[in-house]
Amino acid sequence: MKRLSMQRKHSKRLGKKGYWSGYKRGQEQGNRLGQASFGKVFEGVSIIIPSCNQLQQLRACIHRIEENTSHPHEIIVVDCGSTDGTSTYLLRKSIAVRYALLKKDVQMIGSLNQGLMMAKGTTIVVLDQNSMVTPGWLDRLLGCLHSDPRMGVVGPVTNGPFKEQQIEVPDMNENGARQFAMTFNVPKPDAWRETESLAGFCLLLRRETLKKTGYWDEGCHSIEEAHADWLLRVRLLGIRMAIAGDAFIHYEERDRDTVYGFPLTTETSGSMEESSRNRSFFVQKWGDADKLFHNLKFSTAETDDQISTGKETHVSAASFYPIGAVVQGPSGVVFRLEPGRRRYLHGVSAAGGENVRPVRLSQLDLLALPLVGKPEVTVSGSTDAPVAESPEEPLPVLAAPELGNMSMLPTLHIPAQRRRWIELLYAEGGQLYQIGNGWKRPFLTLYAVMSWRAEDYPIQFLSSEELSALPEKQPIIAPPVLHGHL
Repeated sequence: MKRLSMQRKHSKRLGKKGYWSGYKRGQEQGNRLGQASFGKVFEGVSIIIPSCNQLQQLRACIHRIEENTSHPHEIIVVDCGSTDGTSTYLLRKSIAVRYALLKKDVQMIGSLNQGLMMAKGTTIVVLDQNSMVTPGWLDRLLGCLHSDPRMGVVGPVTNGPFKEQQIEVPDMNENGARQFAMTFNVPKPDAWRETESLAGFCLLLRRETLKKTGYWDEGCHSIEEAHADWLLRVRLLGIRMAIAGDAFIHYEERDRDTVYGFPLTTETSGSMEESSRNRSFFVQKWGDADKLFHNLKFSTAETDDQISTGKETHVSAASFYPIGAVVQGPSGVVFRLEPGRRRYLHGVSAAGGENVRPVRLSQLDLLALPLVGKPEVTVSGSTDAPVAESPEEPLPVLAAPELGNMSMLPTLHIPAQRRRWIELLYAEGGQLYQIGNGWKRPFLTLYAVMSWRAEDYPIQFLSSEELSALPEKQPIIAPPVLHGHL
């Protein structure tokens, strides 16, 4: 009996050892396969649904996708700390649905960005969980998107209160919507129309569009504002948008204050104060958007010749960032922005040896700029200041017009003094520029100036005549604020 007991114990130890040995081999194999597949995409659609404490709507939304979508696709749900059983539901759906469970303090914009990072499809759908897709919805949207290589984002029509995209439909429930869509969702290219804005309840975009525009700005105070901000970047790049008038999606209207359980702001969501706050931030970042597009003296859109020849232009949101700025990726690696590219830095310093705080950029923004040249070497005896290789032209500098009542600029030797001076400059209606070899670029707003930490860089004075003589190129915009490792 004693020998038998010892054999059982020995067998149990071997079993545990074998289990953990197999577990370790499986984990190593999974890591290798994951690394090998990183960055690979499939010829299909990634459907991203942010969610928080709306299990009933989420379940219905996924059910409609599975019922009405024949095109190759993946469903990605990003949940933020739901307490209504969503995590258990997603675990049971793990074969059919990819998901991420985030902390409850993550806002909806952050969860959407997480889903965009996870997406592997050649096209991507951003879907409100209150949007109930219908038969033929995706085929109609894809038909519109692929009708023109310059088309980057399309949206459907709906019964919901979404301005240009709202159509008159009979009063109906989900079953009635299905019957309506079966006769409505038939190919009608004449029903496609270009637009300058789309609602965020359902957006279909090319992966290339996401690469060029970057992630949604998590500095925005609401998801509606973040959609508008992202779509403005789409317009700025000359990417076309359209409403697919032959694609109907049923929208389940609910109390807009409780559609999402995401923490939006400290104010009451949907209140007049919240609306005013959203608008205030948008204006701070973009100024007068209508005036911006009216006054643009440049073009970033691809020409017909470039499209027909397949020539790559590398135009992205990063084209609107300041040349020479020191930036940092999610891994902490530091780069300097150069025209159409980025250069690796060992350390951080500006002209004159001043310290510069790098600005955080997303991996998407960085990858839109090819990495060139060898890593810059450090100064002997220092691990912080890099020795710059000679660029093709001198790095641009910051410049401001001479103002009679603001002549103390030469005395500004530290960032705090320059920051105060910049604030006064804009309060007086002035403008900060970046000037290069025969050109100037205005910072779009004071918010853009502060986002790029312009106070860390020396500023020069130029007369109004000198500034006027320089041709104006694309403005400098603020990069999106990101709170995660994107």
